[in-house]
Amino acid sequence: MKTLRHIQFCLFALLAGAAFTACNEEDPIDPNADIPGLGGEETVQTETDRWLYENYVVPFNIDVEYKWDATDMMPSIDKQLVPVDEELVIPFMQVMYDVWFSPYEQTAGLDFVKEITPKKVVLVGSPEYEFGAIKLGQAEGGRKILLLNVNGFDPSDAANVKEFLHTIEHEFAHILHQTVLFDKNYEKISAGNYLPSGWTSVSDSEARQLGFITPYAMSGKDEDFVEMISMIMVYGREWYEETVLTEAGTTGAALLQQKEQIVIDYLKNTWGIEFYDTAGEKGLVTCVQEAIAQVVADNQ
Repeated sequence: MKTLRHIQFCLFALLAGAAFTACNEEDPIDPNADIPGLGGEETVQTETDRWLYENYVVPFNIDVEYKWDATDMMPSIDKQLVPVDEELVIPFMQVMYDVWFSPYEQTAGLDFVKEITPKKVVLVGSPEYEFGAIKLGQAEGGRKILLLNVNGFDPSDAANVKEFLHTIEHEFAHILHQTVLFDKNYEKISAGNYLPSGWTSVSDSEARQLGFITPYAMSGKDEDFVEMISMIMVYGREWYEETVLTEAGTTGAALLQQKEQIVIDYLKNTWGIEFYDTAGEKGLVTCVQEAIAQVVADNQ
């Protein structure tokens, strides 16, 4: 037994000595060797990369990021998100051009699209949950838009397309007012009725009777403003007049129409965009409505 313990100890000492010797040997380092993660690796361009370059980088100088990068794709470190499926990237971004970029290009011109659109669009496969609701997007500093739940996108479903587009138009409207502020009188219309955290318990009808187009619009003046723009654009003027204003009642409708007029004036006077049709020319709302209908029809 003593001999066995002696052999084991000697073997351990031998191995430890070898390890110590190995750690102290100075192996030559190749200064030209690739070091993973420090710029030594080259990423092979895929068909998706080439399509994005030709359709977004070249014409608009917009970088569309879809390969997983936690720095860009994790707005909160406590959220669990998944990457977008690569085969969905091209179809999704083609639809985004059709229903987002093209209507603005028609009503405001190509220079507007090049100048104001965010320079980075980040795609994530899954949604984020916040305050008991699904979060589908986020604008950051006017130069970046994060789009979530892309794996759940279905261009053949009008309701699904509108849900995604509403998120995009909402976030893009934030970029507009962060670039040029809207009329300060806007926030006076519903002063005292904003509920930064209590809006989740308010129904659509209740919100509209207080002069808000959606409950989320009650969370603050900026959200109120961009909800007015994005909801009317995506769901249409007819929906707004027949559903929203009807539910709002006389008092709520009067407040909503004051906000609507500020939106119309802001887009016209600040960006040269007609919100509604004028003198035989299509306005932004009509262009968006037609684009949605065309995308859904093309994907049936």
